[in-house]
Amino acid sequence: MPTDEDLAKAWNEAGRAFYTEYSARLRRFYEQGDQDVDLDVSDPRSREMGDLVMKAVIDRNAEGKWQRAREQFDAGYSPVFGWIEKSHRSLGFVTILGPDELLVRRGSAWEEDAVTFHLANGKATPVDDVRGFCRSRSRDHLVVTRKAGLEIRDAREGLRGKVVATIPWPSRDILRPRGLPDALAKDWTPDEDPLAIEQLGVSDDGMRVVVSCYRQGILLASRHPGEPTWTLLWPDARVPYHADDLDYVPSAGDMTHVAISRDGTRLAFGCQDAGHFLAEIGEGGDPRWYATVGHLSEYPHHAIFSDDGRFVALNSCHFYQGATIACDWDHCRGATLDAYEQHELAPCIDGGLRVYASAWLDKPVLNAMMGREVRSDGAFALAGNGVLRVVNAKGARAAVQGFGSSAGSMDFCPESKRLALASYSGFVHLYDPYTEELPGRIDGVRPRREVLRWALWEHLPNGPVCW
Repeated sequence: MPTDEDLAKAWNEAGRAFYTEYSARLRRFYEQGDQDVDLDVSDPRSREMGDLVMKAVIDRNAEGKWQRAREQFDAGYSPVFGWIEKSHRSLGFVTILGPDELLVRRGSAWEEDAVTFHLANGKATPVDDVRGFCRSRSRDHLVVTRKAGLEIRDAREGLRGKVVATIPWPSRDILRPRGLPDALAKDWTPDEDPLAIEQLGVSDDGMRVVVSCYRQGILLASRHPGEPTWTLLWPDARVPYHADDLDYVPSAGDMTHVAISRDGTRLAFGCQDAGHFLAEIGEGGDPRWYATVGHLSEYPHHAIFSDDGRFVALNSCHFYQGATIACDWDHCRGATLDAYEQHELAPCIDGGLRVYASAWLDKPVLNAMMGREVRSDGAFALAGNGVLRVVNAKGARAAVQGFGSSAGSMDFCPESKRLALASYSGFVHLYDPYTEELPGRIDGVRPRREVLRWALWEHLPNGPVCW
């Protein structure tokens, strides 16, 4: 049995040589346009070595020396896949509360035994009755979903402070499609299951919240006086969301997704069986159709706004691949952009990723990535099947890096200067997006420095560990 020092030396040397070579090939592919470069390369470290390293990481955590785990051993993915493949839990929510403090949800929206953890100072503490959460881009408001409904909190006090406001869940009658013809109304029955919260978004003032529920629908909650507390965004039986000769009861479908602008007036949403829809909220709080935006790949899948609300990135997928367009809100009012066609108002900014999670990174991050003052106000961080790409609204690429598995959730906090990425591998990656990664630690082009990562696998002997 090798000593930890011998193991660390062999592990780090082999990993750094691999990632250095792989990154050189990626630079040729992305920056030089070499389409013939061989990217089919594998980490040479064995699973047996990965088992020994993982056990050492667990030991350091058990000793209370979790920082020592990263000091000794560079983080890895493929060699520890034997640990990853035993886990079958998604990490659907992650939110940054402080520089190294997170909330993360282990388990899918429909899983009753899913668990929320508070991660801080090397400790993972389960939190009761917290089913989903998100923080406003202003970082002022934290939205938490519980069995009884929504809570809006002062984000800087996290779960410790007072609740600013609560919004009870609506009755399931809210899920009846708006505009459903009387002839079809008899065929609709309410869903009696609890709302399965899959995605959340909140305006900067904390007054409007969007909620996507797995195969149930997409909802808008409002705290504005005189506005409906709850409004169903999707499914919708009205024109132009559906044809005027509708002869069936529309359902929410799979891959429901929604985004809200920072000022709370613009919405983007859809599902796999429909186009991407844009809506604006006017007087009285009723969302009005604004545009229908076609998709380049088969299934509409994801949406995110730029910080100023002008651009909305819309992703559609096919298996693990996909395409992302950036629609220019200011010039598409009333438009219906056909699917499978490139449009000037919505150019393709990434043609490879099925985007599972995203974040908007502001200009200081982009300046740090490029090492110079850039013209863009910021860029979209798009996370797909094991790859994170940072691209602006015109498609210019700033950074690429690997993280192994499909993404689950992402959050960026300019106050704590952290970017968090939770993945289906069971890892939560915490990055310093302003700093480039050390050579040989990960594959990529201008990759960001990973500060630490958490492993939240259920089969760990003493609970989650920090690496």
